[in-house]
Amino acid sequence: MSNVIELIPAPEAAPLTRPCFRTYDHATTLDDKPLKPGVWHHGNKRDADGNLTPVDEWLCGPLHVEAVTRCESRKAEYGRLLRFRNLDDRWLTWAMPGELLAGQPADVLRVLFNMGLKIAHRHRARVVEYIAEQSPNRRVTAATSTGWHGPELFITPLENIGKGDAIHQAESAADGDYGKAGTLDGWREGIAALLPGNPILQLAIGTALAGPLLAPLNIHTGGGFHLLWDSSNGKTTAVLCAASAWGHGAHFTLKWNATANGLEGIAALRNDGLLALDELGQADPRYVGDVVYSVADGTGKQRAGRSSAARRVRRWRVMLLSSGEVTLETKMAEAGKRTRAGQEVRLVTVSAGRTFGAWDNLHDHQSGASLSDALKRASSTHYGHAGPEFVRLLIESGDLGRLPEMLETIRAHFSAPPGQPARVAERFAIVALALEIAAGMGLLPLAQGAATASMVELFEGWRGERGEGPSEDRQILRAVADFIDRHGGSRFQSLEKGAIEVRDRAGYWEKTDNGRLYLFTSSGLKDAAQGFELARVGRALDSVGAIAKKESGKYQYRRSLPDGSNPGLYWINPARLDGAS
Repeated sequence: MSNVIELIPAPEAAPLTRPCFRTYDHATTLDDKPLKPGVWHHGNKRDADGNLTPVDEWLCGPLHVEAVTRCESRKAEYGRLLRFRNLDDRWLTWAMPGELLAGQPADVLRVLFNMGLKIAHRHRARVVEYIAEQSPNRRVTAATSTGWHGPELFITPLENIGKGDAIHQAESAADGDYGKAGTLDGWREGIAALLPGNPILQLAIGTALAGPLLAPLNIHTGGGFHLLWDSSNGKTTAVLCAASAWGHGAHFTLKWNATANGLEGIAALRNDGLLALDELGQADPRYVGDVVYSVADGTGKQRAGRSSAARRVRRWRVMLLSSGEVTLETKMAEAGKRTRAGQEVRLVTVSAGRTFGAWDNLHDHQSGASLSDALKRASSTHYGHAGPEFVRLLIESGDLGRLPEMLETIRAHFSAPPGQPARVAERFAIVALALEIAAGMGLLPLAQGAATASMVELFEGWRGERGEGPSEDRQILRAVADFIDRHGGSRFQSLEKGAIEVRDRAGYWEKTDNGRLYLFTSSGLKDAAQGFELARVGRALDSVGAIAKKESGKYQYRRSLPDGSNPGLYWINPARLDGAS
């Protein structure tokens, strides 16, 4: 009959010596017994009479130990490269750290179950035994961090960009939310095409592309920008667009309410890339300042490993892009903490209030909201292409060695005094460099110099809102001025004889032709300055001429008091604090 199909019998397994493990990618037979695809343990069972009976146990789906992995630079961090077929018949790989084999089988099985390997539950421990017993000859370089591995290889959890044989090795199958969908051309049309005339969007995309420049520029720490404005003005959309350079806009963007440990783990997976965070208002005010230091400086906390021995500290280098309706200073103040200059420089607050929400050029859209909606759709439709393509073109250009020189050329456009403004100017310049390079590659539709001009504009806006001088000075002056406003009539005593004593006295006041002077005691000024050292407080006050009287080499001036004492007091003119803070 013509419609009869002749069945091809399953192949016979090669001869074996028991006990042993065998992996079969397809159905087979052994001694006329059918075996389904997967890893089998072929053993023996001894009966009551001492006779051996063959026993064949199916352990899991097809799973191969392809190679031994190791970190070349450390001659350590060995592992196994596993290749297996999951429940959807897809072949997956996992570079498993070898140290997991020293712990409980669950440490390995948890990841394999999560990735979809079918495992016989009652034989699950044998799966780990099988992995441990394999000794493949092939050796593969293990990359225990993402980002640059030499001048010609950049690694993400999804792919290798450039030249080199290495694989990302981690304790879990976490991919850091890197992902791809749509096309690069779709991203160009939906997001990049809207860059001209929109400095905030340029800042966001430039920050996303600047991460891979940090290492070639010999910049060992990260940092970034916080987009600040009212709700629903488009600042979150800008962050989503930045995230779309590497993954799904919404999935690649995290919330500030993530735990510090969780953010460390993600930052390590984003090394030499972007960490995008939304809603600073959701952060824990007690710890957010420490998180900013940690994420920007790229050093995790020292933790013990499974053996209680100290584990290698996680390190990373990322560009940070954040958004929210409050500043870091306001958020920390909720817990009674104050920001330090280092935090403000690491996370630079940029006003995202522009002509139409966060935008200046609507590109034929009817409103800022319409433009934001279009960008949001694009960030979740065409994503994960621009960042890797930027790195690929950067490697092919051979210009990595010229990046420091190129940065200096752009840096010359930023006028900034030494200190904190100079550090912030450099960060804006790095973003401008990323944008100019990407535009030169044809990746972004920006005219030469346009990105630099936009970043200079945003930097000058930051300087104007911040004011001149160190940020600590402004904090001190504001704190002292606020203290006088709150307590000038209740905690300062008149110097006139017979004046009524006040409780919790912070000092005295003296009337002059130009108004009152406030004579702070040392303890009173410490109270007003919220923990700053008195020498630092005196220097800040003196820098704006707020110290009305002082002795040579000091910030105090002695004054005889009604009780006969003659202490050194800080003579503060509050009029000199107005506007200076």
